[in-house]
Amino acid sequence: QGDIESKLLRMVSRETFAEDSLRVLRAAQFAARFEFVVEAETIEVCKQNDVTDLPKERIWGELEKLLLKPQRPSIGLKFLYDVGAIRQLFPELQSLVGVPQEPDWHPEGNVDVHTMMVVDEARKLIDELDHPRQVAVMLGALCHDLGKPPTTEFVEGRIRSRGHDEAGVEPTLTFLDRLGVHTLDGYDVRKQIVELVR
Repeated sequence: QGDIESKLLRMVSRETFAEDSLRVLRAAQFAARFEFVVEAETIEVCKQNDVTDLPKERIWGELEKLLLKPQRPSIGLKFLYDVGAIRQLFPELQSLVGVPQEPDWHPEGNVDVHTMMVVDEARKLIDELDHPRQVAVMLGALCHDLGKPPTTEFVEGRIRSRGHDEAGVEPTLTFLDRLGVHTLDGYDVRKQIVELVR
């Protein structure tokens, strides 16, 4: 009860936490949904967890909640970056880290930071949509700059990412394959996400 009042997320038991690596992803989506801070020892245990044993259905189940339920999904995404889960599960998102953007157009900094900001902005726009379209918008926002890492260069005194829209299609498809995302309720979510990226 004290932790809830303090808005602190803490594992119940260090011994049992690692029995199911999904708890790392659940910590991320709970931190985002309830805007709780994850307790330091819990963070350390999350960093030590191998999450690559999880089937795609379970990964998508948590990521979907992380994207749709919180007001600021970036809280959960940043946690997954910080504990190394993105590096283990999603090389497409990991590749965004450290990729610079032109400061005049993107004063917020690198592409990973920008993407988390875009995801938060997209989340403000989806409440009136049906579930499949909510998923399409949020995954479109998450994937929209996956083409920047291979296309970013310094040209004529500016940082540019020419053709990053089209270059983003292939990593988006790979990312969606990792999650097993195709259609939802007869709606071609995958096609919509790719068109948003493109």
